[in-house]
Amino acid sequence: MKQTYQGKESWYCKKTKEVMEQQDINETLFLVEPPLDEAITSFYHLFVPSDEEPVTRHVCPNLEMMLIFNFGVPVRISFHNSPLNTEVISRTAVIGPLRQMLNYQLLPGADGLVVNFKFNGFQRLFGLPLTGLTGSEGTSAEILTDDDRFNSLWEKLAALPTAEQRVDLLKQSALDLLKENDQVLQTVISNLAQFFNPRVDPVKAIAADTSLSERSIQLKFQKHTGYSVKELLRFLRFKEVIAYILARSNQKIDIFDLINTHDYHDQSHLIKDFQYFLGLSPQQFIKNLNNGSFCVVADTYPQQP
Repeated sequence: MKQTYQGKESWYCKKTKEVMEQQDINETLFLVEPPLDEAITSFYHLFVPSDEEPVTRHVCPNLEMMLIFNFGVPVRISFHNSPLNTEVISRTAVIGPLRQMLNYQLLPGADGLVVNFKFNGFQRLFGLPLTGLTGSEGTSAEILTDDDRFNSLWEKLAALPTAEQRVDLLKQSALDLLKENDQVLQTVISNLAQFFNPRVDPVKAIAADTSLSERSIQLKFQKHTGYSVKELLRFLRFKEVIAYILARSNQKIDIFDLINTHDYHDQSHLIKDFQYFLGLSPQQFIKNLNNGSFCVVADTYPQQP
């Protein structure tokens, strides 16, 4: 039996129930079974019939990788607060690690599949050195479009008539490519909860457990994930801020409550993170939250204890 659902758990978009039913009827999540769930979070089918209106979404950063196969009209995307004419996806695109907000527009005739990877899942399947795709802080998220390495798979997928058949082929292809996880990275994954403990240096703790130097662990971490431990710590705190706001979306949010609850130094420190990840101030984000276009893709990082 195929496991699919019109789910909101892995792609949560903030909107009213009525709008959700109208706009998300053609957006479907496909569940992932073991052992593939070690590397992939979900498959997401995007589809807009030719007689419907365009759909625009803004996806919150999650530091993870996406592989996109497009079978319909080109998809316009941008990152951060750039307008929707920065990049166009014609056939395939690799996006990530998603450091900054992803904006995309689906026009009538859109038809695509998104593979959402978890942690170092993309590297486990394709072996690409993610440090080579990484830019410096402040640059837009990485994107690699129409790469020859994915053309053959795109052609096989495009020949299939349904999203279900395409997902089945993607699952089988991914299983064929799945490699054993790096033992050091597996240790990191098993100890992610330590990253919330201010009294524990997670790199030092993992170094002690693995007999590797802290520098070796940092380099290996960045090679397999595409980002540094420092970036992860910054993201985890910001993730908790977004979760806090979403849980209180019908209430008035006090900016100073955010600062105190999440251990920011001051208001400028909080604003700096909002500008870096979203290109918006906290007040702008809260004001725009209820327009129905902001989405949070489920990540594989733990919640704060």
